[in-house]
Amino acid sequence: MPSRRPTSPWLLVAAALGTAHALASLAWAAGSPVLASTLGEWARSWRAESPVAAGLALATIGLGKLAAAWVPVLAARRGGPRHGLRLVAWLVAGALVAYGVANVVAANLALTGALGPVEDLAAVRGHAWLWDPLFLAWGLALGAGLRGARRRRPAPEGTDRRRGVPELSRG
Repeated sequence: MPSRRPTSPWLLVAAALGTAHALASLAWAAGSPVLASTLGEWARSWRAESPVAAGLALATIGLGKLAAAWVPVLAARRGGPRHGLRLVAWLVAGALVAYGVANVVAANLALTGALGPVEDLAAVRGHAWLWDPLFLAWGLALGAGLRGARRRRPAPEGTDRRRGVPELSRG
């Protein structure tokens, strides 16, 4: 049985943030109206017109978010994500940060009126102050956790790990 390693607190924070995002998607998939106004009229209309398709899509999104939230934690407990998984986790972290930053900036800019009148104020506020900052925080926490959980290769005997140069004997 593989040994369990301590999990980076940042990976746990990322998992909690991703889980919050996933639970909202899963609740909407089940038809919950809670915070649905923060998504936008298009989402409410889609849900009303095609409840099965919207529910399946939201359930798939929710399950994908859960996987993105917890796979890095589980991998870290088993010795750290390996090559391909680690690369995917970094790509996910980068995408979450980029998506979060872009949409936080755009939504807050829209709230200033610089982009014209806001037609769906609840949705723009939801993206500016809740969903997109949550994506951003999730991505930053995931990146911090991945950075902290990187595997250290053993330093060759007689070298200083910090510099990779031979140590001088202090004898």
